[in-house]
Amino acid sequence: MSRSKPTGEFIVGILLILFFGIALYLRVYLPYDQVFSGEWIKFTGIDAYYQMHLVDNLARNFPHQMSFDPYRIYPSSPGPLLSLHFFTWLLSGVTWVIGLGSPTQHTIDVVGVYFPAILGAMTVIPVYFIGKELFNRWVGVVAAGLIALTSGEFLGRSILGFTDYHVAEVLFTTIVILFLILAIKVARQRQLTFDHLRHRDWATITKPVIYSLLAGIFLGIYLLTWTGALLFVLIISVYFVIQFILDHLKNKSTDYLCLIGVVLFFIAMIIFLPVFRPQIYVASLVIALLIPVVLSLTSWLVTRKGIRPAYYPLTLFGIGVVGLGVFYLINSLLLGSMLGSFRIFMPTEVERTTIEMQPLLFPRGDWSISVAWGNFTTSFFLSFISLGFLIWFFVIKRGNAEKTLLVVWSVAILAATLGQRRFAYYFAVNVALLAGYLSVLIYYVIRFIIDYLGSKNTNYMSWQILDFAGFKELIVRPVELPTRAERRRAKLKKGREAGYTINYASISLWVVVVFFLVFFPTIGWATQTAKEARFAPSDAWVSSLSWLKENTPDPFDNPNFYYELREPLPPGKKYKYPESAYGVLAWWDYGYWISRIAHRLPNANPGQVRGATTNVASFFLSQDEDSAGEIIQKLDSSYIIIDYMTTTSKFWAIATWLGREQTEFFDVHYLPQGNRLKPYFYPEYYRSLSVRLYNFDGKAVTPENPVVISYQEKVNPEGTPYKEITSEREFDSYEEAEAYLLSQESGNYRIVSDNPFISPVPLQALKHYKLIYSSHDGVPSPAAGMVPEVKIFEYTGG
Repeated sequence: MSRSKPTGEFIVGILLILFFGIALYLRVYLPYDQVFSGEWIKFTGIDAYYQMHLVDNLARNFPHQMSFDPYRIYPSSPGPLLSLHFFTWLLSGVTWVIGLGSPTQHTIDVVGVYFPAILGAMTVIPVYFIGKELFNRWVGVVAAGLIALTSGEFLGRSILGFTDYHVAEVLFTTIVILFLILAIKVARQRQLTFDHLRHRDWATITKPVIYSLLAGIFLGIYLLTWTGALLFVLIISVYFVIQFILDHLKNKSTDYLCLIGVVLFFIAMIIFLPVFRPQIYVASLVIALLIPVVLSLTSWLVTRKGIRPAYYPLTLFGIGVVGLGVFYLINSLLLGSMLGSFRIFMPTEVERTTIEMQPLLFPRGDWSISVAWGNFTTSFFLSFISLGFLIWFFVIKRGNAEKTLLVVWSVAILAATLGQRRFAYYFAVNVALLAGYLSVLIYYVIRFIIDYLGSKNTNYMSWQILDFAGFKELIVRPVELPTRAERRRAKLKKGREAGYTINYASISLWVVVVFFLVFFPTIGWATQTAKEARFAPSDAWVSSLSWLKENTPDPFDNPNFYYELREPLPPGKKYKYPESAYGVLAWWDYGYWISRIAHRLPNANPGQVRGATTNVASFFLSQDEDSAGEIIQKLDSSYIIIDYMTTTSKFWAIATWLGREQTEFFDVHYLPQGNRLKPYFYPEYYRSLSVRLYNFDGKAVTPENPVVISYQEKVNPEGTPYKEITSEREFDSYEEAEAYLLSQESGNYRIVSDNPFISPVPLQALKHYKLIYSSHDGVPSPAAGMVPEVKIFEYTGG
């Protein structure tokens, strides 16, 4: 009795289950100990604490969401919450069901930390089907494996505890593209036209319409998930413009594109607009809905009038210019807001103080491939080769509608990623598909070489390689080639005789090559990224905020107020905080931690409200207590929290927010003796209120052996300016150092210290600040040994 061999579908199914398991292993097992840390359950993203703050309230009042959030920022009057919280609504609903309608805090936390990991692993499935529909199932398999292993932004935003909507964005948009590809592919193959609609040819119409409906549903859900979701409305609209032009120039019907586009955007609108209707969204969706209609109508008119196809793009350009002009006359402010949305591709200097908003290849202003490599490794470079093939042979030469969508989608997301590294979590899907395509092309080449070396007929394999690579128009298929059925019968017969040795050899060699070329470089980065969980709060922060919650007055005189449902305010009325309310001042990074862990009111948060963050930065850099007092009274702050990084690695960001350079406070100098670089801190650094509080606990300081340096400003061969130390002199007292400094008639001289915890200038004791808590967990400082990581001060002034 002969044993049947596994089918391709069975092998694919096993591989997809394996990749799903690997994705979960990376996202759950590796960061597990950092999330479930002793008595705490930590979240691994800063914004996750805001999302879970919403879930805390929504899961207890499901399905009702609080209408405003007084814990978000203080003392600003909280405005109404946006309705774009489908992610938190979905998570809260799942939590509510698991908690049988009354979830405990533990249940909320546990479901919350697992949620992004499951969504991240689920992305494997639509990625596989996109690869399968665009190319073949093996491209889908490789792409699914790659997305499971991809490190960097995508993995970091889908690991255990990174409970933010970014992973949902990727999953929903990937599903949108999958159904859009299916709709386009089926409609194109069936040559769908308006005649089929007029004659109610349901056999032809049904499938494309269903796929378009599903794409529209998920686009609507995506729009309800992220405020920047118009990005994909733009991408799909640009695709329709390009594909309409390609089809028209090749004298192909464009009816199918119009039908798909109208259904897609109409369904997205009826899902989204009843929930959220700002002008920019309404205008963008209406324009997106009109684009396929205008493109189709223009194509029909140009064809009917007998105008040369080459004039179609020019006609569209003219319509676009006229449309922009009319739009400008009707509502120039709205047009300006819509055009301003393109700023995501060019973040400002202040925005670049946030790591995720830094350019991919210029993270700190200098060219570097390290961030791109950490996200994609070799696949980043392979994807450009694939894009080259696809653009030239499948888009320009063939005008293939599905692959054009892949190209437009990939190029747009690449542009966004180059502007802000955060969008690498989107681009991970594109890179996986593009690298998967090239990987399978490598298989065909390997198969050709092995067949050739084995003196086998390579005519068919040559044609298959060229066809898969996009060279179909450059060759003529050999007439002597057998049909597909004949090839299958011959293959089975040959396999029975030769035991499939050539196939196995080709596949084995291909697996080895692709593993080491594509997968192996990614594995190390993926495991490292998953283990780091770098944005989880430290034990020092969690314990400090827990102490603050238990040992300071509740700002609402009611600990249960945090969980109560806030009903909408009457029209025109603002929320008024009670007399017991007060603010907690800390750098904006920590605002959401303060809201959720301590149940206190932060003066700034990662939402980066410009005025609030600038006020906090001004307080931290204040050079005297009086000016700092004016700010803290304006913010109505009772407590100040400062950690080690605020006065060290994040100090430059604080300065940048005020439009100042870190070189006003400290700089790195070059010492010719020993050929080394050395940081020196200036008096302005030590006089900053944040430094006086954290480094010296607000106490008076008498300088010890201050140093005066002199330096020359030079430029290295690469054109980078630097400061070279020419002399360094130590004094017994500050007065002597200051007298020496004043006696110098020329040159660059500064009083400095190379230790941030030893001031070279005298500091008076701060009168209105009292250290009330220092974390038991410390951090090693090269300059001061082990220091408490977090300190909490009480403001005692009037």
